[in-house]
Amino acid sequence: MIADTDEFVDSFLAKALSGPVLWPSQIKADLVVRRALYHGIAGCLASRLGNWPTEAADPLRRAAMAQAMWEMRHQIVLSSLLQAMAAAGIRVLVLKGSALAYDLYDSPAARSRGDSDILIEPKDLPAARAVLSDQGFSHFYDDPTADENVRLQEAWTHRTADGLMHEVDLHWQTLNAPALADLFPFTEIWTRARALPRLAPVAYGLARDSALLFACAHRAQHIVNPYFVDGSIYYGGDRLIWLYDIDLLSRALDETEWAAFEVAVRQSDLAEVALHGLQMAADRLGTPLPCDVISRLERMNLKTKSSRYLLSSRQTGRAWRDLRAIQGSKAKAAFLAGRAFPSEAFIRAKYPDMADRPLLLLHLRRILNFVKPRPRGVGQ
Repeated sequence: MIADTDEFVDSFLAKALSGPVLWPSQIKADLVVRRALYHGIAGCLASRLGNWPTEAADPLRRAAMAQAMWEMRHQIVLSSLLQAMAAAGIRVLVLKGSALAYDLYDSPAARSRGDSDILIEPKDLPAARAVLSDQGFSHFYDDPTADENVRLQEAWTHRTADGLMHEVDLHWQTLNAPALADLFPFTEIWTRARALPRLAPVAYGLARDSALLFACAHRAQHIVNPYFVDGSIYYGGDRLIWLYDIDLLSRALDETEWAAFEVAVRQSDLAEVALHGLQMAADRLGTPLPCDVISRLERMNLKTKSSRYLLSSRQTGRAWRDLRAIQGSKAKAAFLAGRAFPSEAFIRAKYPDMADRPLLLLHLRRILNFVKPRPRGVGQ
């Protein structure tokens, strides 16, 4: 394997996550830094840089320190928000990185992220918006009056006195796709919610078995769906921080939780999604997996609609599935209109490097991005 390739560096970084490694003499420090920042693992590596050259160690330590400073303030902001939500009678589940940061990571700041995701019931949306406003948050780019059957989340931002920006993504469906509305229903996952006392006295996340399945589904979504890291667009489910989440969750589950995980996989028809995430973590990070569980997952129905949507559907295929899942002609029309003609605020936020350019140019860029070749899904 050539030393100055992303593949070689990613393999080195994966080994570094699993324990101490010797610095390869032929590897380029700037490439290691760039790939570590892309993978979101600077905080995880900060205590493991003893024999690394200063050209790599210093930038990664600075990135970890910046994340730690942000985390100190973000914990205060998020804790205050969750307590205000609880006081208003709103049940909230913390999702993704923020939940795992305060459940599984020794230092929450090691789990890099740019925002926090919270889930509420649809009926609580007006009250949740009011609490966010009272807590000093402003609506970021979505239209808060749009049809919630079409737009299943919205971003809220709050700038603290120190100048740092804090974003909360407010969800009222666990996965942001109408076609997947039946997965992870709120009432079911709330009954088994896991307390997150390190975050706040009233903070709750998914039970660890549910969190593991959700982590597999989240990374699968991005195999063909874009995501942003430091303003750049990427595709793929290979980010090491996502696989490290899966690794930590897998190591934390006991026998009872693995049994609950199997039940959740079977009920959700996500066996292929679960296997893909677990096996990727095992391949890259050496994640120990119970052989009997894997064997039973492999005997489940793999080629289901939900798994195909997440692992192999292209953008147009997902849009068609979502359109069919939306109820009512008015909501379907709103979905099509939103896909074809997004709001000015949304499109300027989508392309911040061109935010001051004429709107027509931004729409042209969006069209060009749409027709560009996209990564093929699993098995395509």
